[in-house]
Amino acid sequence: MPNVELEPLELSTWRKIALGSWGGGGDPSVYGILEINATKLIERQKRMAERTGEKAPTITAIVAAATAMVLKEHPQINGLIRLGRIYLRKTVTLFLQTAVDDEGKELSGVTIAEADKKRLPEIVAELKAKARAIREGKDPNFKKAKSTFSMIPAFLMRWLLNTISFLCYTLNLDLSGLGLPRDAFGSVMITSIGTLGLDQAFAPLVPYSRVPLLLAVGAVKEQPVVQEGQLSIAPVFKICATFDHRLIDGIHAAKMVKTMRRCLETEQGLEELGLA
Repeated sequence: MPNVELEPLELSTWRKIALGSWGGGGDPSVYGILEINATKLIERQKRMAERTGEKAPTITAIVAAATAMVLKEHPQINGLIRLGRIYLRKTVTLFLQTAVDDEGKELSGVTIAEADKKRLPEIVAELKAKARAIREGKDPNFKKAKSTFSMIPAFLMRWLLNTISFLCYTLNLDLSGLGLPRDAFGSVMITSIGTLGLDQAFAPLVPYSRVPLLLAVGAVKEQPVVQEGQLSIAPVFKICATFDHRLIDGIHAAKMVKTMRRCLETEQGLEELGLA
């Protein structure tokens, strides 16, 4: 079994030029900010909490579910680059960054495989369980990785990470038998900067992860908006995106934005996500 289930994409002339123009994930970064009116989203959060008697899903979890739907509807941006070609993923895997301790000394991440086949409640439940296991030291993969990497000198770390990336993604080898998780970083990385009190910030592409899209979800803040021609105050948050221009173009980004707005700003979209 390969590390990731992939199939090659037929390349256009422009895509070949884009692949040849940049040598690595650090060069072709493009940045964008999407402002989301959270009025309907927050109303549904409150209704769900009242109905279930439990804490409502976080904004970041809801954005994660919406991102899975975006990649499902636009599969041409759900891919990675290997051997000078673009390969499309057959499923969507989310990677959500997680703080292991309150001081921020240790960071890890939770992967949600086949997120395109799961609704919001399933994603939230899996995210909570995996994050709890990491924080309590009960996640075997995190414990093994932390133990292994703690023994590697800093000057060798880049070489090691690049070697693992070459084996897992360029050669597409499944190294789970050696203790490395399959598809450790997934289709997209999502991090919450809102929990730090920030409303916007950009995360850098991580070359060895081969992830072409990173989303940073900001804090919800009240601000003036124009709705149906009228000026009013509404809760708004920003999604700051960093993407790899070799794989994702402006036209792809525009389609993503349209779908993301539908998922997060309309009753129909929130219903589709499972925020009922």
